[in-house]
Order: sequence, then structure tokens, then C-alpha cells
Amino acid sequence: MGIRSRRRTRAASTDPPCRRRRTEDVYSFPWSVMWRDWAALPRDVLWLIVSLLPQADILRGAGCVCVSWWRLAVDEPLLWRHIDLAADKNKDKHKNSDTDIDSDSDTDSNSYPPAGWQATACAALRRSAGHCESFRGPVDDIFLLYLADRAPLLRSLHVTCRYDMGRTRMENEIFITMVVKKLPLLEQLVLSDGLIEPASLAAIADHCPRLRLLNAGSCHTCGRINNTLRVRLESRIKDVRLPGLAGRCGGIRMMRPRTRRLRW
Repeated sequence: MGIRSRRRTRAASTDPPCRRRRTEDVYSFPWSVMWRDWAALPRDVLWLIVSLLPQADILRGAGCVCVSWWRLAVDEPLLWRHIDLAADKNKDKHKNSDTDIDSDSDTDSNSYPPAGWQATACAALRRSAGHCESFRGPVDDIFLLYLADRAPLLRSLHVTCRYDMGRTRMENEIFITMVVKKLPLLEQLVLSDGLIEPASLAAIADHCPRLRLLNAGSCHTCGRINNTLRVRLESRIKDVRLPGLAGRCGGIRMMRPRTRRLRW
């Protein structure tokens, strides 16, 4: 006859689960429970996340987070329908704040594009696959030729750096033939700084019938804009801001440009 234990069997707890004492810490869960796969996110969620990032950062490496991010950044042309690389220059502007730049000048603060912008802009255009409708950023002669070939649907062009358009007669003819004639859908053209000749203005008015905004008020021209060209520009374009006349001696003396604003 064995000895009977005096220990009583503890009855099961009748308290609700929310009142039971936790015996496990929240940080003791295995990593397989807390870890989430970024690559498994739905495509619309990935689209929302990537679209909030600066496009220059996507090109530099944000699109290489995983395979799904890379495919979205490379194989989705609609993500590059509106290309804006001006934010990238704003970052470098703070880095170069110690340089000798006059803050009170009338030129755009982004007149000095960062190094390597050509490769970044060309990569963005290639990924658009011909669906680019607006571009905002620095340009030069070679990139404008590339832009005219790669973006036949371009409607808005905002140049954020100094650009001299048609400095000689030959350059002006090349610009008209290889750039202006290939952008018939252009509706907005903004030039921040640089030289533009009256022949280039006439070509823009003739070959861009949908143009509604021409802002060249911060630019200058060496040739005087006659009344015939002025009337033609103001009759075809709703909002026109013409460049001022540059002085012949010494520095550039800007005359106040005539502006015809859109009336609502």
C-alpha cells in the first residue's frame, strides 16, 4: 500500500486568456514569425512605395532592393512617364553651398547640374520606353537630340540649367531640324537661363502648334525680336515670356522682357 501524496492537483485556470500571465516575451518569437518578405508585396503596393521615392535615388540603387523592386523600376515604363531630376540637383546644391555663387542673381539656382547627370537622365529615358510626357532637369545639345528621339510624346520640357540654344547659324539649323520638328506635341517650354536667338523662337512657334506656355524670361538674346515675330508668338501662344536683349559691351545688360499672361 503506497504512500498517498498530499499534493493536490491544481485545477485548470478559469481566467480568460487576456488575464493570464504571459510567460513569453514578445521578443522571444522566432524570426520566421516577425520577418516579412518585401518581394512578396502586391504590385500595386510596390508601385505606391517606389513612386514616392526620388527618381534619381531609384536609378542609383533603390530599385535594387530585391528582384521585384528591380523589375518594377526597369520594366514599368509608366513609372517614368513624368521624369523630374531637379530634386537631385537640389541635394548637390547644399553640398556646394561654399562655392562662390551669387544668391541674388536672376538665374535659376540649379544652373550648375551635378556630375554624371547625363547618364542618369539617359537611363530614365530608356526606361520610359517612349512614354515620357514631361521632363524637368538639366540638358545640353547631345541630350536634347537623345530626348527628341526617345520621347515622341513629350508635352512639357523644363530646363533647369543654363543652356545656349542656337549660338551659331549652323547650330540653330541643327536644333530646328533634329529637335524642334520632332516635338509636335510640346505644350510647355520653360528655359531657366541661357541664350536663345529669334530664329529659334520662330521655329518653336512654327513647329509646335500645341504650345501654350513659353517661359524664356530669364534668358537673353543677341538679336532684337522684331514686332512681326513678337505678334506671331503672342497670337499663337497663350502665355509668352520673351527673353531680354543682351548688352554688347561689358557684362550682359538685361532689358525687361514683355510678358503676355494668360487671362482667365
